[in-house]
Amino acid sequence: MIRTTLCLIGLLCAVSGAASAVQIEQETFGCKSMADATQLLRLGQATDLTDYDTRLQKLVRAGECRIWTAADAVTVEDEGDGLVCLASSGMRQTCYWSAPEARRLAQP
Repeated sequence: MIRTTLCLIGLLCAVSGAASAVQIEQETFGCKSMADATQLLRLGQATDLTDYDTRLQKLVRAGECRIWTAADAVTVEDEGDGLVCLASSGMRQTCYWSAPEARRLAQP
């Protein structure tokens, strides 16, 4: 019972502080699915990026992934499994999993 209560308190604290403004440092992608984001990150580490480019463009056309540029304002909605979930600022209903090193905290 106590353990459950502590977990619930931790979860509530995490949720209340999860959304923070960030600025994209470089062009990056985000996917609705953690599996797609992880697969693209692996493909992006290869020497030949042909498979990465092909897969990313296919997922973007399908609406599963999107690409952000340095000019886009985003919010960090969640973090997990080495990824961050980004959403366009002002449009928090859809979040896209991305690499955490692709963003930096914005100045208040």
